[in-house]
Amino acid sequence: MSGAGAGHGAWAAVYAGYDDDALATLASPGLVRRARKDVAAGRVEPVEARPDGVVVSVGGVRVELDARGPAGARCACPTPGTCQHVVAASLWARGTGAAPAAAPAAAGDGATPSAPALDPVAEILSLDPRVVHRAAGAAVVRAVAETVPADPAQASVDGLPVEAAVGGPPVEVAVDGPRAEVSWPGAPRVTYAAGAGFPGMLVAREGAAWSDADERRWRLEALVHVWRAHGRPWPWPERAAATPRATGVPDARAVADEVVRAVERLLDVGLSHVGRDDLEELRGAGVMARLGRRPAVQRLVTSAVGRLEALADRRDAVDETDCLLALAELWAYVQAEPPPDAGTPDERPTDLARVVPLGARWWVAASGARGVTVHLWDADAGRVRSVTTGRPPGADPTFRRSWDLPLVWGRSVEALCRGPFALRGATERADTGLRAGEGPAVEPLGALDADELRDVAARTATTPPRAEAGFGRAPAAVRVVMVREAGAIGLDEVAQELTWTLVAADGAETVVRVDAADEAACDTLLGVAAGNRRVVAVAVERDLASRRDEAVGLFVDRPGEGLDVVVPTLTPAYDHRAWSTPWTRLRARVRSLRGRAGTHAREVVVPTPVEEVCDTLLDTVVALAATGRRHLTPHQASALARAARTADDLGATTLAATVGLVAHEPDAARLLRAGFVAARGRALARAVAAASDPGPRAREAIA
Repeated sequence: MSGAGAGHGAWAAVYAGYDDDALATLASPGLVRRARKDVAAGRVEPVEARPDGVVVSVGGVRVELDARGPAGARCACPTPGTCQHVVAASLWARGTGAAPAAAPAAAGDGATPSAPALDPVAEILSLDPRVVHRAAGAAVVRAVAETVPADPAQASVDGLPVEAAVGGPPVEVAVDGPRAEVSWPGAPRVTYAAGAGFPGMLVAREGAAWSDADERRWRLEALVHVWRAHGRPWPWPERAAATPRATGVPDARAVADEVVRAVERLLDVGLSHVGRDDLEELRGAGVMARLGRRPAVQRLVTSAVGRLEALADRRDAVDETDCLLALAELWAYVQAEPPPDAGTPDERPTDLARVVPLGARWWVAASGARGVTVHLWDADAGRVRSVTTGRPPGADPTFRRSWDLPLVWGRSVEALCRGPFALRGATERADTGLRAGEGPAVEPLGALDADELRDVAARTATTPPRAEAGFGRAPAAVRVVMVREAGAIGLDEVAQELTWTLVAADGAETVVRVDAADEAACDTLLGVAAGNRRVVAVAVERDLASRRDEAVGLFVDRPGEGLDVVVPTLTPAYDHRAWSTPWTRLRARVRSLRGRAGTHAREVVVPTPVEEVCDTLLDTVVALAATGRRHLTPHQASALARAARTADDLGATTLAATVGLVAHEPDAARLLRAGFVAARGRALARAVAAASDPGPRAREAIA
C-alpha cells in the first residue's frame, strides 16, 4: 500500500482536510470506527491508479476516489449515501496521501506553490463566484440572495453587481489545518476542506435530514459569510440581485414559475439523457418552495428528484414512465394551485377525538429513501388517514426499520398499534395526510374492539374513486376485511411474493401479499398462520395499478385480552433461539408450510376502453419525453388517431382534447399536461373497476 501512496497525484491531498469528525458529519461516528478497523486490518487495497484518482477495493467492494473528496466518491455497494466502504477508502487515502505532499518539499521543487492550498480561508477568498453559482444552481443562488442581509446600494465588479455593505450576522470561522469550520446563528456547522471546493463542503446534520438543495444553500451561505467577515462583498448575478428582498419569502407565483421552468427544461433535454447535474435547477426549485412555505410543492419536488436520480444512475426499479408521471404531477399541481391565503393553508392544526390503528408499512423507495406509513381510522370523520415519515438516502442512520423505536410523533409503531387513541395538536396537510413530528399528544382510549372493526370494514368496503387520485400519493386504497377463516399459504413465483388467502365473512376471498425477499415480513406472516392465532380481521392496502392487496395490519385474537395488531413489515417474529421444545416444533411447521407453498397464477386483467386510451396516450408521451424529440412516428400518429376516436365515442371530451394536444405540436408543456391527464384518467378508471358497485356518479367520474 505504501507504494500505491507514493504514486498518488495532487487529488490525494484533498483527503487531508477530512478528519474523523468531518467524516462522521458525512456518515456517522459508528461508521468511522468500523472503517478504521477495515483500514487497520488491511482490507483496503488499491486496484487501479488514475491521473485524477484511484480505484480501491474495500473488502471486495469497488470504491472510486478523486479530487472531489468523500462526498464525490462512488461505491459499488447498494447502501444509499456515504457507506462504510467510502469512509474506509477516504481514511486510506488520507493516510497514504501525505507521502506525495512531502516529496516536493524535500526536493525543493514546487513546494512553495502548494503551500497556499493548505490555507482553507485563503482558498475560500480566492474562489470564483461564477463557478460556485453554477455548482449551487440558479434557484439556490436566488434563494440565498433573497435571504442574506443586503444594503440597497449596489456597486459593480467585473460586470456583476455586489453588495456595498458588509454587515450580516456574527460569523465564527475556526481553522484547523486544512479545514475551516463556519458557523453563524440559526445555521448548522459547515466545514470547508482545502482542495475540495464547493462540492466537497460538509453540512452537519445534527439530527436534521437536509436535502441536497438544502445543503447547497448552507454551503453557499457559509462562503458568503466568510467573504463578508473579511470585508469582501459577494457578487451576485444580476438576475438574483434584482429579485426583491423585502421579506425573503418567494410568493406562490415565483415558486410556480421556477418549478415549471425546471420541469419543462428536463423534458427538453430528454429524460433518458438526464444526468445528476441536470437536476440542479429542479433541486433549487425545491429550496424556493421551502422558503416560500409551500411544503406540498417541496414534497412533490423531492419525490421527482429522487426518481430522476435513480433514473440517472440507471437503477432498474425506475424508468422514464415513473419520472414523467412524477414531473407531470408536480407541473400540474403548481399550474392549478391558487396562491396561499388564510382560507386554504397547506397545513392546519387539528384534534382527532378517536383514532383506530389499522396497520403500517415500512417502505424503501427506488431512490434509496426509506420510511414508514401508518394507517389510521378517523372515527368522527369516517375516513382513513395516513401519516408518513421518512429520510432521504444516506440521511440519519439512526432512523431504521423498527417496531419499538420512536418513529412517528415521538412514539413507536408498536405503541400506536396498541389500541384506539385521541390525537391532540396534530397537523393536517392539504392532501388529507397528517404530518409526522413530536408535537401531537397521544391519549390511549382502551383496547381494540371487534365490533368497531366491523363498522370500519363496512365503511371502507367501497371508496370514492376520486379519493384515490390525489396529488402526492400513489393510487391506493386501504380497507378492513373481517375474516371468517384463513386459507392456504401460497407463493407467487412470478411476482416473488408470499400469499395468504383469507375468506371474508361474506365468503369472498382476499389474497394478501408480502414480498418474498423480505424475510422478516414473511416470517412474521408465517408465524401468525402457523401459530394457530385466530385472525379476526385484516387491513389491506390495494394498489390500484396492479389491483393487488398487501397486508398492512393483521388483527389477531388474544384470548381474554382483546386484539393485537401484527404489522408484517415491522412486527418482529419470535426468536426461535429462545424457543422451548413446543416452539421448536412450531418453527418446523412454519418451515413445512413454506416447503408446501403452492403457486398462484396471476390474474389477467382486461383493461377498460378508457384505460386503453390512457395507456396509448401515455406510451406516446413517454417516448417523446424520453428522447427529447417532438416529431411523431407514423405508428404513433396512427395510434393517437385511434385513441382520439375511442375517447370521442366514450364521451370523454377532456381525454379526446388531450390526445389532440399531443398529435399536433407536442411541446414540453403539452406533454406534461397529457401525461397528467392520462395518468389521472387511468387511476380513476381502475378505481371504478375495483369498486364492487361504483354507482352512476362513480361511473361518470372518468368522463
